[in-house]
Amino acid sequence: MSQLLSDGLRKAVVVSISILLLAIPLSGIASENDFRNDLIFIRLSDGSVTRQMPEVVFLHDKHTEAMPGQDCSKCHVKEKNAFVFKFNRVTDAGYDADKKLYHGKCIACHQEKRDQGIKSGPLTSECRLCHSQTPVYTSSAQPFGMNKSLHYRHEIAETIPSTGSDKNWNCGACHHEYDKDLKKTIYVKGKESTCRYCHKAEKTNDARSFRTVAHEDCLNCHLQLKSEDKKAGPADCSGCHDAVRQSKIEVIKDIPRIRRNQPDAVLLSLWLNEAVKSGKPSSQFINPVAFDHKSHEAGIDKCYSCHHASMDSCTVCHTRMGTEKSKYIRLDTAMHSTKAMASCIGCHRSRLQDRNCAGCHSQMVSQPFADSNCNKCHTISRSALEPITADDKKTGNIAESEINLRAASQPLVPEKEIPENVTIDVMKDLYDGATFPHRKIIQTLAARIQDNKLAGYFHGTPQTMCAGCHHHSPASVTPPKCASCHGISPSPEPDGRPGLKGAYHGQCIRCHQEMGIEKPVATDCVACHKAKTQSAQLSE
Repeated sequence: MSQLLSDGLRKAVVVSISILLLAIPLSGIASENDFRNDLIFIRLSDGSVTRQMPEVVFLHDKHTEAMPGQDCSKCHVKEKNAFVFKFNRVTDAGYDADKKLYHGKCIACHQEKRDQGIKSGPLTSECRLCHSQTPVYTSSAQPFGMNKSLHYRHEIAETIPSTGSDKNWNCGACHHEYDKDLKKTIYVKGKESTCRYCHKAEKTNDARSFRTVAHEDCLNCHLQLKSEDKKAGPADCSGCHDAVRQSKIEVIKDIPRIRRNQPDAVLLSLWLNEAVKSGKPSSQFINPVAFDHKSHEAGIDKCYSCHHASMDSCTVCHTRMGTEKSKYIRLDTAMHSTKAMASCIGCHRSRLQDRNCAGCHSQMVSQPFADSNCNKCHTISRSALEPITADDKKTGNIAESEINLRAASQPLVPEKEIPENVTIDVMKDLYDGATFPHRKIIQTLAARIQDNKLAGYFHGTPQTMCAGCHHHSPASVTPPKCASCHGISPSPEPDGRPGLKGAYHGQCIRCHQEMGIEKPVATDCVACHKAKTQSAQLSE
């Protein structure tokens, strides 16, 4: 959290609080390998670049644990029955006043502990124990956010009261919109959206930062429920940001769809939208895409994954030529970017890193986008859209019909056409040839991705899987041998192709590593090759 403070005079005061920075010890000696997930970085500045003490890193959970029986009111005050997570104040008073507040309150508490014979933090004369330039602790805090499982748990939580007349609907407890006429936030059913749409990374004139909201609103709700002796979420840093505790959070698998009146299927087409407005189709267009919204929704953790700026259609911001609102990123760029996760292609390519896919795809040469087959996705013909209609239900039905025609699983080469075993013995000067269960490997790879809809759709022919190993060969059940392209020389070819030995080992070993196959390890030669005796080598 970063806030610009003013004392009404010339001095600007900046208070920065972060849980993701390196920390320093408050007292004693700590190992350089100590990791904490409760580090809060505190810095006061009067705007000058000299005569400033180093920042202080506050160990939040450590202090909470040191004060049994104390609640947040020891360090935080309430406003409108909710804690304000500034230190002992609601608003900032300026550099001098805030500095005096920190020193007075912190040191007074430390002194009180020492007077009681309890180990405590530094006193007035021990400045460098707080203001140290030598970091000791390292942040281990993990990012945390609301996924579909957590969202559903909040949605069905009996401790979160419903809002409005619908007793089964408690969305208004968190979701709201700012009403400019009423000058307050209100809940509007059917317009729920992620907090990040209004609450950005940094504070704006209109809204608090997302980090501030996440801590103030969520923590205050948790604290209120705890005070009523009701089941609630964590109220300490580790509860959300500790990797071990994160792994223990219950994950609900069978989650109903979030209720937002979203379509099951939709046509993605910019020119179709324009045709509806003009009343006539464009003579220059690319076929629309039948988008399976329901399936994609089930495969992601949050709507924000795609709808990264608002819940509106992509075309609201990303137009044919781009707008200032979209930072002039055109619609075709937004949909086809290979790097952006909100892009169709960017998201699809990221799925290739899955262990079940990476063994083949990590070694295949990526096809340039310009060489892609557009008709693989843009499948809806003009005739299917005539007459042009603005009825979302009708266009949705067209999209759904196309989706239902797609193959549910990838086609495979018939088992009898797949060689059962393949022996590689071209290079047998030191080791016997390696025989591997070719058919079993193909069947195992196919089993791993049998429920993968991306693989089912984009593995268009029975020979597609063969390209995982035979990566530059024509699609065929009888591809040429590796030696057709890789020579016996240990040196790479002028165009970068490795020698035959390098090709064999690189292909097999990297596939095992990418797919998480632990055995055989790369150094266990005899797991694949039977070692030759010295006499056998001499006889040859």
